[in-house]
Amino acid sequence: MASKLEQQQLLAELAGEVRQVTKVLANAERLGNEMLNRQPQPGKWSVAQVVEHLNTYNRYYIPYMQKAVATAGSGNGTFKPGWLGEYFTKSMYSEVRTSNTVANKMSAMKGHIPADLHDGPAVIAEFLKAQNELLQLLEVMAGKDLAGTKIPITISRFIRIRLGDAARFLVAHQVRHLLQVNNTLKAIGA
Repeated sequence: MASKLEQQQLLAELAGEVRQVTKVLANAERLGNEMLNRQPQPGKWSVAQVVEHLNTYNRYYIPYMQKAVATAGSGNGTFKPGWLGEYFTKSMYSEVRTSNTVANKMSAMKGHIPADLHDGPAVIAEFLKAQNELLQLLEVMAGKDLAGTKIPITISRFIRIRLGDAARFLVAHQVRHLLQVNNTLKAIGA
C-alpha cells in the first residue's frame, strides 16, 4: 500500500496534469468535426470518441466528488491512499508516467464505449467545461479530509474508494487517454 502523500503537493500535481490535458484538447478543438471524428484506422477510436469516453467518466465521478467535498470534514494535510484506489490509479498510468507508453491495454467498460460519430467540437466543449469543474474541486479539496469520504466506482456502486483516490484515478485515466489522443492526432496528420 502507498505511503502517506502530502496533500497540497498531490493536488497541485493533479491540477497540473488536468491543465496539460486541457491544453492539448483545447488546441484539438480547432480541428473541426471531420478531423475530430477521423479514425486512425478501422476499429480505432477517433479523438472525439476518446474524449466522449472521458466525458462518460466525468459525468459519473465529478457529481459524486462535488457531493463528497461538500460533506467532507477538515483534513490534516496528508492523504493515505486506500489499497483499491492505489491499484486503480497505478493500473491507469504507471507506465504512461515512466515510458510514455501504454503496455497494458484495457477494454472500455459497458456504458463507456463511445458511438462512432459525434459532434466533435461539442464533445470537446463538454470535456473542457468538466475540466474547469475538476480544477475547482481540486482547489476546494486542499483543506478537506480526502480519506474519510468515499465514492462509489463505476464498476459497482457497492464498491467505494476514498475521495482522494477518486480524484487520482480520474486524472490518471485522462493522462492515459491523452497519450491515445496524441497518437491519434499524429496518425490522422493533424
